[in-house]
Amino acid sequence: MIAFINATIIDGTGAAPKKGMKVLVDDKKITAVGRFIIIPDEAGVIDLKGAYLLPGLIDAHSHLGDHPFKDKPGIDTAQKSNYYEQMRKMTLDAGVTTIRSCGDHMPDTAMTRDMINNGELEGPRLICSGKSFLRKDGHPAVTVWACDQTTVDGCGAYPDTANEARRMVREAKDAGMDFIKIVVSDIHVSYWPEYKERLSDDILEAIVDESHKLGLRAVSHVDNLRQAELMVSFGIDEIHHLTNMGSKMYELPEFDGLFKEMCEKGIPLVPTISAPRAFEGARIERGCTDSPLDYQLQVLKRAYEFGVTFGAGCDSGCPGVPWGQCIWQEMAEYVYNLGMTPLEAIRCATSNNARLMEMENQIGVVHTGAFADLIVTEKDPSEKIENFASILMVIREGKIVRDYR
Repeated sequence: MIAFINATIIDGTGAAPKKGMKVLVDDKKITAVGRFIIIPDEAGVIDLKGAYLLPGLIDAHSHLGDHPFKDKPGIDTAQKSNYYEQMRKMTLDAGVTTIRSCGDHMPDTAMTRDMINNGELEGPRLICSGKSFLRKDGHPAVTVWACDQTTVDGCGAYPDTANEARRMVREAKDAGMDFIKIVVSDIHVSYWPEYKERLSDDILEAIVDESHKLGLRAVSHVDNLRQAELMVSFGIDEIHHLTNMGSKMYELPEFDGLFKEMCEKGIPLVPTISAPRAFEGARIERGCTDSPLDYQLQVLKRAYEFGVTFGAGCDSGCPGVPWGQCIWQEMAEYVYNLGMTPLEAIRCATSNNARLMEMENQIGVVHTGAFADLIVTEKDPSEKIENFASILMVIREGKIVRDYR
């Protein structure tokens, strides 16, 4: 049992910081929050002396097996990466206590998730999609995976018919996957200006429908606003990216209806700005003039101003986007390029993301009954988002896993 006293709590809901607070942690969960709670004699007391106590951060879009600095194609398996050892270390180092795999080797991520849950491995909470649904001749199979056969076989599902798509969704469910990831893509900076075929409408609709029949969320990578409209019409649960370098550019006022429908249906957006930021140099080098980063930021800013709910994910694990601290940079993009306040950006990476993972009130908040996934910072990140760099402690299910004091 641990009691944190003299804490300034930023609870993840967007509420202003509360000073002079106490938080009691016992058996993996927060058991009490308040100024006047009684601290049991058996509790170990940690005086935070006014430091800032927040929910552990959540990365809603990652690839666990991609080494962010490597120069080889493909996605590593659990065995090859020692059960994603570098990811597990880098996320906890940065205060990321939950991470969602949006496309990796299907047996591997669930196996690693279960080993972490059983205490065999130290790491963040894992939410797993397993294989991405895509075309074998499209992104990412022929782009970032560079046709690496192990990755193509282990990380992709390639349905040719709607019935086959439904069967593959059932296989993912049977394999213990937590949600379904779809790639709707016909362009990528690595083969711009050439366009590819994407999955057909009947297959896309079948994937979403079968996912919902099985109680699974379906999330979709899209390259452009037209594709987002299509997936929203099929009942997709989340849109990821919204635009992609090399994709078609559209006049924004034409898509107010899309943003309105996303608001009405509660369909959130996970824009992963960190990835196009990392690939901006490659875009310029290849002479790609479609959907540059400044256009993508305009689209995202309009979606935010329209009221679309944002989650926060980085596409971490992609080349140039290392795990962990990238979520700090993603929140900084929200503040400095989309117009959010630091508290709004923090909410995106905590309680908003928890709702995406259907774990509202369990993670992403400092509330009684929630899991004690927490971080402590010396400086106030609600004043300056850069203050996440002053992290002092990381607590995962009530256990202090990093202590930088």
